[in-house]
Amino acid sequence: MKVLFVAAECYPFAKVGGLADVIGSLPQELVKIGCDARVIMPKYKTIKAELLEGIEKEASYYVFLGTKSQQVDLYKLVKDGVTYYFIDHEKFDRDKIYDFPDEAERWALFQTSVIESFKYSGFRPDVVNCNDWHTGMIPQVMKAKYFREYGSIKTVFTIHNIAFQGVFDRQVSKLFNMSFDNVMEFDNKMNFMKSAIVSSDYVNTVSETYANELLTSDYFSMGLGNILNQKAKKYEFGGILNGIDYTIWNPETDKCLPMNYNFSNYKEGKLLAKEELYKKLGVDFYSNVPLIAMCTRLTRQKGLDLIKEIAEELLKDSVFKFVIIGTGEKDYEEFFMDLEKRHPYKVKCYIGYSDELARLAYAASDMFLMPSQFEPCGLGQMIALRYGSLPIVRETGGLKDTVIPYNEYEMTGNGFSFTYYNSHDMLYVIKYAFRTYSQQHCWDVLVENAMNSDYSFKESAKKYYRIYKKLLDK
Repeated sequence: MKVLFVAAECYPFAKVGGLADVIGSLPQELVKIGCDARVIMPKYKTIKAELLEGIEKEASYYVFLGTKSQQVDLYKLVKDGVTYYFIDHEKFDRDKIYDFPDEAERWALFQTSVIESFKYSGFRPDVVNCNDWHTGMIPQVMKAKYFREYGSIKTVFTIHNIAFQGVFDRQVSKLFNMSFDNVMEFDNKMNFMKSAIVSSDYVNTVSETYANELLTSDYFSMGLGNILNQKAKKYEFGGILNGIDYTIWNPETDKCLPMNYNFSNYKEGKLLAKEELYKKLGVDFYSNVPLIAMCTRLTRQKGLDLIKEIAEELLKDSVFKFVIIGTGEKDYEEFFMDLEKRHPYKVKCYIGYSDELARLAYAASDMFLMPSQFEPCGLGQMIALRYGSLPIVRETGGLKDTVIPYNEYEMTGNGFSFTYYNSHDMLYVIKYAFRTYSQQHCWDVLVENAMNSDYSFKESAKKYYRIYKKLLDK
């Protein structure tokens, strides 16, 4: 079976969010179970040269973006058993990946180039797995314009976050040399994601709970619930939980940590990680104080309004340290910087992203806070579990599917959770976690449960494989 993953991001080449981690890990797991899984993505200027060592140019060819002919170059690289293709064009020769005035043109060019690459790469996939709106027009374009050539190829569309749909003026359809029609239309605009949902042979999202939320709540589905329900009635929609790559996220081998550890010596490992993290952040070190960490995009989706509502009360009543690493909306950046100024001995914020600091934060923290409004899957809580940092989460999407709340009577669970999007519900659960932290035996049981949780991509890859096989058997 030959599968081509089409995506805007793929770790380690380019990463903005969790999409990159999925595309970096899932094809590798599929290869292990006998699938010829490959990836195609843009060749960004920002990709480090050492990551492209051994890359070879496969072809140069022309594609039409509207009436204009554009030349693109196709490159190929085999790395860790997976074949990667890169589309090279000046529209990707920029200092960042997203957020340009010509986004419609950029991604129209990429998608058209992907379909045309089948003629030049020597690889004709059985299944094309598209990911998020940047690839959303591929299923419709293949059916409308390439059916004779590629009608036997099945298409799967994976929704990583339905909040970002690729909505443009209806004239953008002309970039694909197509007439604006009902498939791509939503609120009289062109909607890449809507087109993908309607046109794909199968649609999935990245956790079972998020799939259910999309089918049952207008709030979660962002207007696309009816269309998804139509797919679900035909058994063409479902949820498959993402995972993480345990060869990348592993406290026993992580080179960023001052000491590698497992459950048997996690206290010592975390203590040394705290010292190192605090030193890098310029924080006074106290070994007996619990640490809550967040590594996140600073956006409303991540539940930061809840923290704003109870931060002063929590900091006044409890003895702990709080570290947040991330960047995003200016209001939230300013709030956390101001919070640090008011509480310099308890709060430290790092505005930006550092892989080294993030890894230290996972290892050093005792608790990892994710109070999201919605979270399709979430990878932070899975990494935290792996590093023995107990997640405190709101029960939504993949957070609900992966964090089992502590049951003090049965001594089960691997973290803490609250149901309603309410700041004082969150405050209660955080204080409950602090009380549990003071009971060493209970805490050890929870940490052992957390570190033994298995959220690798092994099981998820098998589920993707079964979907591909079912489509091809039809």
